[in-house]
Amino acid sequence: MAEARIRLYVEQALGPGQPVAVGADQANYLFNVMRLVAGQSVLLFNGRDGEWQAVVEQAGKRAGVLRCGAMTA
Repeated sequence: MAEARIRLYVEQALGPGQPVAVGADQANYLFNVMRLVAGQSVLLFNGRDGEWQAVVEQAGKRAGVLRCGAMTA
């Protein structure tokens, strides 16, 4: 898996294996602007649980799902 270079703030709790749904604005940024596709990595943080590497599981125009893997910081 390639090293993630995109960081995204999310409101949801983060943890190993945790799915994170993204709404329209975040989906637009990730999948249209940054051109991420399923299988690519992104870094997630929420200000409480540290920073987590996540993988795009579903990428759509208005929504998507990311899955947390390992804690990076």
